Amino acid sequence: MWESDPQARWISPEEAGLTEREQEILRLVAQGLANKEIAYRLGISQNTVKVHLRNIFSKTNLQSRTEAAMYAVRFGLADIRPSLPEAVEAPASAFPEALSSGEAVAGPEEPTTLPEPIPAEPAGSAFAVFPLWKAAVLMAGMIMGILWALTPISARTEAPAVSFTGDQPGQGVERAGTLPRWKLVSQMPAPRARFALVRWGEELIAIAGEAPEGITDRVERFDLRQEVWRRGAPKPHPVAAVAAGVIGGRVYVPGGVNPQGQPIDRLEIYDPVSDRWSEGPALPSPLAAYALAVAEDRLYLFGGWDGRRLRGEVWMLDPARGLWQPRAPMPTPRAFAAAAALGDAIYVVGGYDGQRELAVCERYRVEADRWEPCPPLNVGRGGLALAASDGYLFALGGGWRIPLAFNERYQPGETGWVPLETPIVGTWRNLAAVAADGAIWILGGWSGELRAGLWRFTPFPFRLFLPATQR
Repeated sequence: MWESDPQARWISPEEAGLTEREQEILRLVAQGLANKEIAYRLGISQNTVKVHLRNIFSKTNLQSRTEAAMYAVRFGLADIRPSLPEAVEAPASAFPEALSSGEAVAGPEEPTTLPEPIPAEPAGSAFAVFPLWKAAVLMAGMIMGILWALTPISARTEAPAVSFTGDQPGQGVERAGTLPRWKLVSQMPAPRARFALVRWGEELIAIAGEAPEGITDRVERFDLRQEVWRRGAPKPHPVAAVAAGVIGGRVYVPGGVNPQGQPIDRLEIYDPVSDRWSEGPALPSPLAAYALAVAEDRLYLFGGWDGRRLRGEVWMLDPARGLWQPRAPMPTPRAFAAAAALGDAIYVVGGYDGQRELAVCERYRVEADRWEPCPPLNVGRGGLALAASDGYLFALGGGWRIPLAFNERYQPGETGWVPLETPIVGTWRNLAAVAADGAIWILGGWSGELRAGLWRFTPFPFRLFLPATQR
């Protein structure tokens, strides 16, 4: 039974009599640090950390680390409240609000008639100093998102028509101070959002998306060893709201939105060895803003937007046969979700429906072709990135209407997602992430402006390597 209002039983730090050390540990828990990392940071033993946590939980009526993180935010103990720039209304995009990050995008001379955008909040009101009452609103939003995600929804393949008029501009800022597990490694030659990112060998390849010049055909390749960028052959058809997957050494890029604001059905395939593009079997129908994952050398597309409606279909491409095949539809039609394969399943997390960010998590069993629920995110996230590494899922970024203060981590079998620290607080959406060499690489996105930064996040910096011994 999910508790509707866990905050009702919480006891404030003052009433609970939390010590400075206990408050310090709560701050680190809110940053997503494990007991071992907290012990290392504070110069104490793990057992001492556990004793402090037991005392904290007993004093405050907390029941989980997730609640501890929410508690730290609610009572202003976590250092996640920098002053953010005022929200400003961005120029209109070249395509409907669902496919506008808020940044200016070059459009055709006679743009398609679009719905009227919702005005930005008055200056100084949307992202001001973020006082405690706004933290309380954030917590309420988390709980509402979780309850909404747990509401049963019958399986269907399409939703009522939506115009996505709710994509307001957002602002995000980099956190002051250092985060030991995060490093800003490089800057992409051109900032971008809503682009595709894959790992190919010892390279990261960024494809298409929204750039300062508008919807672009850019292909940029980053060498993970030498940490340098170089240009690849441009994509034949520029698109945004797109993703990609690698199968057999080639990069598959389906659909997306063209510069006229219309989803397309093209599948274009990039060969990084020859630096050439070819065309594959077209999608069954135009599609953009889908979630994508690769499993067992097959490409899976989940949901998305067809230019008018949210979709719930799941399409599988077997490159050997060259055919798109329908699979069991998602229980929740949505766009701007993220997907990642882990074990024998693909997890589809978050999303946006034009009105709100979604916290929903659904797990697709590949062999059985069936869906089952998984624990929802702590807060709704749209335009997020999802990466799998070392048996964990990492939900990174997002945020349309609710400014975000943390990322999240989940291990299958656990009861919920655990908050993680983030280098960018507020809005950081339409970014991309891939796992490589024990790290997660996060690139680009939108947080009041297009971003070009390439971050390396090392989830488990305390690895134990045992030397091999001869028998």
